[in-house]
Amino acid sequence: MYKVGDETEGYCQRCRLNTYQSVAATDGRTIFTATCRTCRNTVTWKPEVSAEEVRAKQMKKLGKLQRDRPRLSSPPEVISKRPARGGDLAGPLRELSKLTGKPMGLPPEADAAPAVVVGIAAPVDERLARWHALTAKLSSRDGKPYLVTRTYKPGDVVLHKAHGLGVVESVVNEGACLVLFRVQEVVLQMGVSPLSLER
Repeated sequence: MYKVGDETEGYCQRCRLNTYQSVAATDGRTIFTATCRTCRNTVTWKPEVSAEEVRAKQMKKLGKLQRDRPRLSSPPEVISKRPARGGDLAGPLRELSKLTGKPMGLPPEADAAPAVVVGIAAPVDERLARWHALTAKLSSRDGKPYLVTRTYKPGDVVLHKAHGLGVVESVVNEGACLVLFRVQEVVLQMGVSPLSLER
């Protein structure tokens, strides 16, 4: 005979283990529900399960997962050779260049990039031509990182996080300058007091 609160042993579906349980609902002869003393959940009471039975259930579940897994049409590609340190960052650009037939690293108006046909330069966008002329002998080492606190004069070379390498074309006023970048001309702030940035 069982009564509510009696201690019994049974299989907990939450813990998936044989645990000690407290009878939660009974008619005296049969236990209906029991509270697991490990996870404190009230579950339908089940008698203890042998270790072999638990293992068989787990193997059956694994087999089902294996059968239901989508099969690949071809085996995954194994990369045996590690890329050089830092990875091949230009790889995606090279692939894009092959697909589009355009040289790597050109801006959206790449169609207007300088081209030579029988020794005569093809017509190009005037702004892009100016940028090419001004930066032909420059590299990123020649420029200083753009800072809003610095002051610039025409001819200064700047490196901007978003726009890249640029050349100061003119000073608009004491707080702004016009900079020519490869993709566009941008008016940038300059000469801002560091104290005003702290506010």
